[in-house]
Amino acid sequence: MCSGGEFRRSTLDFPPATLWFFAFLILNFAFFSPAYGQGAQGAQIKQRAKELVNQNNVRQGVPPPAPPAPRPAAPATPGTAAAPNPAVLQAQNISKIKTDLAALKPGSPVTPSQKQQLIKDLAVAARTTKPSLPSVTKLVDTLAAALGENILGEPEQERLAQNLNSVFNSKPLPASQFDTLIADVQAILQVGGVKRPVAASIAGDLKAVGAEVRR
Repeated sequence: MCSGGEFRRSTLDFPPATLWFFAFLILNFAFFSPAYGQGAQGAQIKQRAKELVNQNNVRQGVPPPAPPAPRPAAPATPGTAAAPNPAVLQAQNISKIKTDLAALKPGSPVTPSQKQQLIKDLAVAARTTKPSLPSVTKLVDTLAAALGENILGEPEQERLAQNLNSVFNSKPLPASQFDTLIADVQAILQVGGVKRPVAASIAGDLKAVGAEVRR
């Protein structure tokens, strides 16, 4: 007999073609049905179809938007040490965030020190504009609570860490790419078993953080 988590994953791990077919049917139903293709209900159906496609992209490893390239380090002057390589620092920051996420496991209480470490590593990852501490704390609180009840696989942890780093450095990104990052984070969480309202709430908290970075 499979566990609840195994059952949830087995029922969601459809082949890519099947998921795309479902999304196609939903979108066509929303566009062409007189009853549901207009107004709030139609918009909601189309949104759910997009979310289904986003979750399929996560499962299939379709890359999310690339993180903003760090600025090159200033050249060293005689008598001064060379500045650290920005690309290396970015990779280190992402690795630290992933380690923080992996430490949040179901069955183990999330400690204040774990949340503080994640807050610190996210703040360090922001290379230019720093978001406010209350906004980051709210994000970490909701994210830690969700990950304390649901297991993300290692690929999802890596993807989530990359996306968090990207949002915390999203000032130069176009709005469409920023929105795609936020949607991808929600999809990652839902693939990991987080309920849709909770995943959407965390995505909203992250969007608020990104709005501060992008001012």
